[in-house]
Amino acid sequence: MNASRSDLQVRAVRKILAGDDMDMADLTMRELRAQKNVYEDLIVELSQAEDPKVQTRARLILRFWENMKRRDKESESEPLEFSSWEDLESFCWQLAEIESPGIDLQPAMAYLDELGALVEKNLPQRSISPSDSIGALRQVLARREGFRGNLENYFAPANSYLHRVLETKLGIPLALGLVYIFAGQRAGLEVYGLNTPGHYLVGIGGVTFDPFHGAAVMSADDLSAKFGTERGCWASPMYMRATPRETAERMLVNLVNSYSRAGDEARHSRVVSYLQMVEESFG
Repeated sequence: MNASRSDLQVRAVRKILAGDDMDMADLTMRELRAQKNVYEDLIVELSQAEDPKVQTRARLILRFWENMKRRDKESESEPLEFSSWEDLESFCWQLAEIESPGIDLQPAMAYLDELGALVEKNLPQRSISPSDSIGALRQVLARREGFRGNLENYFAPANSYLHRVLETKLGIPLALGLVYIFAGQRAGLEVYGLNTPGHYLVGIGGVTFDPFHGAAVMSADDLSAKFGTERGCWASPMYMRATPRETAERMLVNLVNSYSRAGDEARHSRVVSYLQMVEESFG
């Protein structure tokens, strides 16, 4: 882990774990524990923090990882592969079929193709800058189609399922980010996710924007204020670029949290099993 990344993560995560916002702390802990290979060094460091809240919450994550080591790996399922964003999209459709057996996903798939075509039409004919790309995505997805964050019912499970977000045009940051990523890539754009703590963001060409808030571009000052870190940490946030696998884990963590809050033990258990499969497949 490089020094700038470590400093950024320690500051941002420490602030959340030390806070009194239980929902944000719980969500962040779930995200952290789902990605041991990324955050293990950070959590070990925070487990020795002077702040008792930070220390306790970090040690709970370490205990979870220790328990995972003791589990017998007896699953007969094929390993889940997330080598590309196409793999992640396929997984989203699989989750939809599990959530809604017998569902016809063709309309949702066709709509996503249509969104990609509309974004491509809104791109300028000449050289395309990151600002042009983001502008085309914003014009189609936020302004024309009305995709936006679900502030009224943030923790509803539907906000995390791609097919439901395409239907309702409401979602949480990660699911809305996937709509932008998948539609943008259909238009030939290199859109990627950013594994920022507590609030998933999206980027193109080093420029960061927020699909949850109308695809607003976020400057280094904006990012610094949002995550409580020094401005210099955000001069080039590409080191926070998320892989499809990391995004899949985080998506499942969001669903685990939603079903836990809803008291839906059956679906909670099912999604936990998927999360464990992803974790175990990649060690």
